[in-house]
Amino acid sequence: MKKLFVIALVSFIVSSCSNNAYQAEFEKNTEIAKAYFKLHEEENAEAMFEYLHPDMEWHMPVYGMGMVGIEQVKAAILGYQAEFDNMKFEADYWLPGVNTETGVPDGSTRVYGTWTSINTQTGKETVLTAYHSFEFKEGKIYKGGDWFDLGGMMSAVAHKNLVVAEFEILPGKEEIVFAAMDNPEIGLDITRNYKGCNSLVSTYNKESNTLFVMSEWDSYEEYDAYLKWRSEEFTDLGEAIIPYLKGGLKGFKAFYPNSDYKIY
Repeated sequence: MKKLFVIALVSFIVSSCSNNAYQAEFEKNTEIAKAYFKLHEEENAEAMFEYLHPDMEWHMPVYGMGMVGIEQVKAAILGYQAEFDNMKFEADYWLPGVNTETGVPDGSTRVYGTWTSINTQTGKETVLTAYHSFEFKEGKIYKGGDWFDLGGMMSAVAHKNLVVAEFEILPGKEEIVFAAMDNPEIGLDITRNYKGCNSLVSTYNKESNTLFVMSEWDSYEEYDAYLKWRSEEFTDLGEAIIPYLKGGLKGFKAFYPNSDYKIY
C-alpha cells in the first residue's frame, strides 16, 4: 500500500509539473500571438513577417484552398492591410491548444473574437467574427490557421467591378451556344480562370432567348484585356457561338463600367 501511495504521489507531482510547464508555454505563446495581432492593427507587415516560421503551414479562410506556406501568408497580410483600415481585434477568450493526436495540452493557443475595420475603397465598416489557432516552433508561428467568412465579408463591403454580358441567341440554337459555353477547352471556365476575374455566373432567360453572364473583375482594364484576347488571340469561343447569335456579333453586348454596387 505504501508503495502504491508513493507511486501515486510521484505521478501527481510529475503531472503537476508538466501541466505547469504547458501553462507557462501557453501564456508565453498567447502573448506572442497578441503582439502579432497588434502589429496587424498597426499595419506593420514587415514586423509581422518576423513572427513567421519559414516552414510554416497555414489554413486560409478561402474555399477550396489547401494549406499554404509563408509566402502566401505574407501576401494575405499585405492584401488585408491594403484593403482595410482601422483594423481592430477584440478577443472573447484565449484558450490553450492541445496535441491533435493525444488531446494533451501542448502550449499552443487559440482565440475566438471579432475583427472590425473599414474598407479602403468603399468606406464600409466590417464586423467579422473569427477563430484563430497558433502552434509554435523555435519561438515562431509554425502551424494553425484563420477561420472566418472572408467571401461573405468581401461581397458585403468591397468595391465590385461588375460586367453584365448578354448573348441574344437565334431560335433553336440554344443548345449549340450552351455547349460551347460549357466546353472546358474554350468556354466560360476559361473566362473564370483568366487573370483578374474573381467570379462568374450565368443565367438564361427563355422568353427573350438570352444568356446573361455576370462577372466581377479586379479592374475594368483587366476585362478590356480579356475581350481583346478573346477577339484577337483565342478566338475559338467567338467562332463557335457568333453564327448562332441574333445579328452575329451584334447579338453580344457587354455592359460596363458600372457603379453603386449594393447588397440588400
